[in-house]
Amino acid sequence: MINQICTPRIFFSTFHRCAFFIAVLVFLSSTAGLAQTSPHTTESPAAAGVRALNNSLLLLHGQMQQADANSARTLRGQAATVIAQRAAALTNLIWNDPRAALSFAFSPELLADLAAKFPQSASLLESHTTVTGSAQHWIADYSNGSRSWWRMTAGGQALNLHFAGPEPRTLGPGEVLQATGVVVGSQMAVETSSIIQSAAAGLSTNSSGPATKAETHGWEWPTSMLFVFGFVLALPGLSEKNRLSRARILSILKRLAIYGLVFTLFVFTSTPMYAQNSCSTTGVQNVAVILVTFPGVTPPSTLTPQSVQDMFFGATAPSVTTYWQEASYGMTSATGNVFGWFTLNGTYSSTACQSLTAMQSDAISAAAAAGANFQNYSRIVVVFPDTLGCGWSGLSTIGCSSLSTPSGAVNASSSYISASYATVQVATHELGHGLGLNHASSRGFTDNSGTPAALGPIGAAGTLTEYGDKFSTMGCCDLAEYGAPHKAEILDWLPSGTGYQTVQTSGTYLLQPYETLGGLKALKVQRGTGNSAWLWLEYRQPDGNYDPLSFPSPLWTTLPPQPYSGALIHYEDSTTGIHTHLINYTPSDSSFFSPALVAGQSWSDPYTNLSLSVTGATATGLTVDVNYSGSVQCTPANPTIKASPLDPSIYPGSNAAYSLAITDNDSSGCASNTFALGSTQPSGWPTTFSATSVTLGPGQSASAIMYKTGPSGTPPGTYAVDANAASNSYSASDTANVTVMIPPSLTVAVSVPATGFTLRSTVPIAATVLNSGAPASGASVTFTLTSPNGAATTQAATASSSGTATWSYKLGPKSVTGTYSVSAQAVLSSGSRKATTTQSATSNTATFTVQ
Repeated sequence: MINQICTPRIFFSTFHRCAFFIAVLVFLSSTAGLAQTSPHTTESPAAAGVRALNNSLLLLHGQMQQADANSARTLRGQAATVIAQRAAALTNLIWNDPRAALSFAFSPELLADLAAKFPQSASLLESHTTVTGSAQHWIADYSNGSRSWWRMTAGGQALNLHFAGPEPRTLGPGEVLQATGVVVGSQMAVETSSIIQSAAAGLSTNSSGPATKAETHGWEWPTSMLFVFGFVLALPGLSEKNRLSRARILSILKRLAIYGLVFTLFVFTSTPMYAQNSCSTTGVQNVAVILVTFPGVTPPSTLTPQSVQDMFFGATAPSVTTYWQEASYGMTSATGNVFGWFTLNGTYSSTACQSLTAMQSDAISAAAAAGANFQNYSRIVVVFPDTLGCGWSGLSTIGCSSLSTPSGAVNASSSYISASYATVQVATHELGHGLGLNHASSRGFTDNSGTPAALGPIGAAGTLTEYGDKFSTMGCCDLAEYGAPHKAEILDWLPSGTGYQTVQTSGTYLLQPYETLGGLKALKVQRGTGNSAWLWLEYRQPDGNYDPLSFPSPLWTTLPPQPYSGALIHYEDSTTGIHTHLINYTPSDSSFFSPALVAGQSWSDPYTNLSLSVTGATATGLTVDVNYSGSVQCTPANPTIKASPLDPSIYPGSNAAYSLAITDNDSSGCASNTFALGSTQPSGWPTTFSATSVTLGPGQSASAIMYKTGPSGTPPGTYAVDANAASNSYSASDTANVTVMIPPSLTVAVSVPATGFTLRSTVPIAATVLNSGAPASGASVTFTLTSPNGAATTQAATASSSGTATWSYKLGPKSVTGTYSVSAQAVLSSGSRKATTTQSATSNTATFTVQ
């Protein structure tokens, strides 16, 4: 939630304080959440710093290729400093621009050689990896934006995941996240990701979000049965005072078996019902609020246990429970307890603001000692004075995860609120994250001439403002209701067919006021035929306690009640995720104070065959005509182009190959376009393409290969690369890098004489090792063969006088069929015992198939 010090109510009287917060936090934080902008055309200072450190390290690496033993020791000392500086700079870049970080990460082959040459610093080098596991999605809410990351424990290491592209959706029960990217320390820049079923599919993983009805039927049966038997097994652990006799327990077991069966059958065949700590988005939400402070720190005098009790559970608005009751049409409410104040004696450094596990654990222990049984709670909120310098008003998981408590493991959402900003608005915002919601953003567009427009082409990113939707508590800055996409698709507060209706055909529809009980509340309108973009229409009226849109600023109260005069419309496409994106039907007003499509107004989508007309808006309902007809006019748009890989490594005189993906974004009424491909960076480098142009129809994509040749004598370094696609005045570009290395004196090349082999045959594998072009007799060679199932086998050999090492790999009758890969590493030592020089080299990768 936007920090309350910068809300309109007191903005003018505290402008200097707001300016200070914004100035500081612009440096510390970035507006994250979605990959929402085009690639950088101007390199940031942070990226330029990493480029300079790359070049310094590559120069040392080149010198190491020819170094004697004494020089090598000196170079290793110099490299240790550069590698440490580079690790810190790359870590910072991962936090703030993960795509740029990926474009500066060295290739696996170069990293292996760097680790061999500078072994004392190998642990500070990045690694390319794929991790799989349960993950928590965290959101930190700052005054000028938010910071979003995922946290996963994989292989015993806790990683913060930062996505170069759109973030994945919240994990459901039985699902895990698989992420591929680059790791530096505890930070990972994720290039690609996917959600897959865990090995124990059907059981909840330790990071789960609210399940929709469509997702529940695969897991309700085992989950409900586990709940029943978990409760039964817990009975013998009761205190002696309350312990039941063995006969009594057996009697209860029989009853629970019957009740559990009935309960399970009911859940499996109807709308989901949940145990209180199952993190459902409906029903009574049991919330434990823990107030903590630190030695010598006095909490705000206005924040008492009773005031916090009223804030969360008070029967009089505003409170969290009355907000949820009204916004959910009675389907959700909050109850619970406030514990504290407790003084925690742990040490929580400022770096812990991205991982407050220790503080939460100590807070839970203190509350448990005061009588809290955390088996009763599915939402845990810690309120504390921010003396750590976190800078945010709130921090929360999106959805729930498994937490360890003195009462046993519980499945709960975790939220933190800075005591200075503890209000109902902040609480409903952070607990909204706990329910599975991301922010309510605004999304602005311009046409090709730069004039503001309601929508851009299908697939256009537009300009996102993270808290830009002023008509939701998940945005800024009022305590208004969650938007229709959030209520319908995540919270399950608007049932499909009755609460909202999916529209794909022409017709006239009547929407009831959004705040009233019963009736159709929203339309999910397909944006033209044959695409996966949607417009969500809802009709707000000044009813109830939470949608009068009574903004606290006198400036805002002078505005006409435009949002009440028509349809508020949110956009949903492949980039939306669990955000909502408010779009602007008064695009000339960039403030998004008057975004509604008002009564008497019509809009025709210039990119599809959809048109909308609001024909009436009264206190009792809004009438809208949806029309799919007529031809779509041609609206040209800039294409998109994406290059990969982001940073291949080459030697001077050799080629780097990039795969280019080009997409035509013209509206469907346009003719085909021919896009010429080109590149200008690095300056003076020869460039060729597999095809110099591609011809595409609207919405179509094609691929091509771009080859960059590093001229002989190119100094070592990381060089900027670009790729362009243009048709007439419409064009797009993308950026990447290429790293040039000084060739090593020692080289090794692996070869296999055939591309295919059969079971029971022998695969002859050879490695040729050269030192400055001559055979490297006596070099140690280690072959690594990887089978199709990922299993690796190694074999050691010694190079002969001709520089050749061989391995005859025998295939058995039950060997795995498919594609095998084999590579080799060579090590050559020379000099005296007192002054030994060791060179190493990593080979190419050869492949063969087994049938």
